Amino acid sequence: MSGATFGRKQAEAGADQALAARRAAFLAEERARRNQPQAQGDPIGAARAPLFVREKSTGTAYLLWFFLCGFSAHRFYLGYSTSAVIQLALTPIGYAMLIAGSLAGLPVLFCGGLWMLADVFIIPSMVREANRNIRDRAVGTVFA
Repeated sequence: MSGATFGRKQAEAGADQALAARRAAFLAEERARRNQPQAQGDPIGAARAPLFVREKSTGTAYLLWFFLCGFSAHRFYLGYSTSAVIQLALTPIGYAMLIAGSLAGLPVLFCGGLWMLADVFIIPSMVREANRNIRDRAVGTVFA
């Protein structure tokens, strides 16, 4: 038994050649399909949102706020990364200003703390907005 006929009973002499030809035709077809221009508004290599993404949970957002508020984990979780980075930077900036001897660090820390406290009341609307964005991206991908 040779390696070319392993697993096949009574392999035909031209079966390997036919298989190689089918494989070459398939690969050529895939290369041609990949090189075709995409639909309008869908550039080549554009990232598509997955069809199913679990919606964000209000309870998870509150837990992240309670335990990791200083790291703005709740904002990162909900997809508000720009405001999360700003909120995350306020605390070390405020402390650095205080260590440097500037009392201007107190208002910075106060504003950061007030903002983190205000997030308790803002989290439900942030969750609704994040879930709406997830649904819009998923539906847009399905019907594009």
